[in-house]
Amino acid sequence: METLSVRCNHCGAPLQVSDATRFVTCQFCQSSLEVKRTESSIFTEEVAKIAENTGKMAESLEVIALQNEIEKLDRELGLDHMLATKKNASGPVAKIMGTMFGVFFTVVCVLMATGFSKAGAGIFTIVPLGMGVFGIVITIASLRAGLNENSTHSKYQERREALERQLEELKQK
Repeated sequence: METLSVRCNHCGAPLQVSDATRFVTCQFCQSSLEVKRTESSIFTEEVAKIAENTGKMAESLEVIALQNEIEKLDRELGLDHMLATKKNASGPVAKIMGTMFGVFFTVVCVLMATGFSKAGAGIFTIVPLGMGVFGIVITIASLRAGLNENSTHSKYQERREALERQLEELKQK
């Protein structure tokens, strides 16, 4: 087995290693070393520095993962908002207007049904009552849409704030 001469990366002392050696301890400074080989050279690197660099890389990866999670959350909220906007009018004004229209429509239908009933219209009284039920459904749907949107946005805000806190804690380390 052939031995090669390399220097300790920490103190510079000469070391004799075989072709198969991957790790060695310097007999002068007691540093744990990894023997690295390339096509043109052989050298040592302190294991402690490798571990330190690995730890720094792991922290950096964790920061990147949190940043990606925040970006994903933002994209999902943007996509949800875009789909909601395409599906129907969105925003607080639209929800208020939908609710007000539903209440107005219901009141008009009930008044029509009352008028038809007093006029002795018989079966025609049922039509405005059915429309009044439709108005109630519109009102409830508008209210639910507003509540669901608020709930979704609140959950988004809570999750984003929690991720940002984790990110700040990691950056402060």
